[in-house]
Amino acid sequence: MKYIRKLFGGIDLTWKRLLILSVAAGVIPGVLLCIPFLEDTSFTDNGATYEWWVFLAIVIITNCKKPLEAACKTFVFFLISQPLIYLVQVPFCWLHWDIFTYYPPWFMQTLLTFPGAFLGWFVTKKKWYSLLILLPMTALLALTCMSYLHGMLYQPPRHLLTVLFCAAVMFVLVLGIFEDKKLIAAGCIINAVLLGIFFFTDVYGQPHAVTNICPRDPDGALDPNVNYTAVSSNEDVVRLHYEEKGLPQGWQAEFYKRGTAQLTFTGDDGSVIVYDVSFGDNFDIRFDVAEKTTA
Repeated sequence: MKYIRKLFGGIDLTWKRLLILSVAAGVIPGVLLCIPFLEDTSFTDNGATYEWWVFLAIVIITNCKKPLEAACKTFVFFLISQPLIYLVQVPFCWLHWDIFTYYPPWFMQTLLTFPGAFLGWFVTKKKWYSLLILLPMTALLALTCMSYLHGMLYQPPRHLLTVLFCAAVMFVLVLGIFEDKKLIAAGCIINAVLLGIFFFTDVYGQPHAVTNICPRDPDGALDPNVNYTAVSSNEDVVRLHYEEKGLPQGWQAEFYKRGTAQLTFTGDDGSVIVYDVSFGDNFDIRFDVAEKTTA
């Protein structure tokens, strides 16, 4: 426990050490993103999601003595590390310098780290309100954890390390920052509730993939001027719903597990269209027209 607490307040985080950490945090993920066989694994997730950045930001914040110091050091950390990730990839990525088109959203978030870290420093007070300050970060970790768990359940052990890391960091933050047993217990309960909420909203009963029927339709069989009713032969694999308000509009197929099924569309003009569909590894979706009867 003492080593965990040392991580969140026991490090002499000089500017020199911060700059070394900033460069390492940019170069290492950038290199990992350049290795083809690591693509879409836990080793490259931090190029797309926030779990490591939340962890490192809180380590920096809790090892500063003043809120302004925390704001300045966290801002500089992100200002250096984020562009470096893209810069390292320039020679190896097919986009080359155009890869920096992905940077502007991260730059906007870098600007937000200044006020965010200033406020975040008050977690070091270790009061009840410190749990509330920490809550957005633990909620983000819980959401990330359950999002990756969703994919892992479909194709295990895909992203298992990221799932475990997110869950571990949520509880490490509570154990490392707080000393009062009541606050630790409250923090752990909050984390468990967050994981439960996001499990049932982001994982349980949610489709692994959703696709609009028309772009997948190989023959343009569905007539946009005809109203259809539709059924799936196997709703454990795929279910259908008609999207009227959102985009894209039209019939959508929601895939819940690997397998095959038939989708039967019956038009109000008497026409019938039957699709053979399959959902396989790597979220591979296939549509074929098995039967087409005109009115």
